[in-house]
Amino acid sequence: MTTGSVMALGIMVGVMIAAFFLTRKSRKEECEYDEMQLKIRAKGYQIGFFTALALLLMLVFLYEMNLLTVMTPGFAAYAVLIICVTVFTIYCILHDAFLSISGNAKSYLGILSLVVLVEGFVTVRDAVNGKLLENGQLTFGGGAPALMFVCFLAILITLIVKTIRNGKEAEE
Repeated sequence: MTTGSVMALGIMVGVMIAAFFLTRKSRKEECEYDEMQLKIRAKGYQIGFFTALALLLMLVFLYEMNLLTVMTPGFAAYAVLIICVTVFTIYCILHDAFLSISGNAKSYLGILSLVVLVEGFVTVRDAVNGKLLENGQLTFGGGAPALMFVCFLAILITLIVKTIRNGKEAEE
């Protein structure tokens, strides 16, 4: 098994564990969105979908023209998926449709902070050990933690700014 395969397996297991705990928690709290939030989330899905289409078309063009030299095609496809999820999440945060009606931003801030710290540590470790690139290309093994760090950091910063802004608006 290659390092990339082990990393992919680890990410899949982590996602399944996180999904288990999040769905278990949501059964208890009845995660509900109002009509406006549902409309905003639908628009976010649409924006994420069209982002995926645009990035995949660009990816196909770059690959077919032999211009995709800085990353492997597998990592590029993974990057498209993660970027689309990030676009959707940031859109929902900015339009107050990320948290449910009874949602608590503090728990999400904690989870996002933990992910950013772990992925940041792995990215720095890989960069110091020279494992970020293989043969001059970003691969899944070296690029996934770096991409996750950047995307989750963007989501974390957006959520922090939006939480502070909402707090100030509530005070006024």
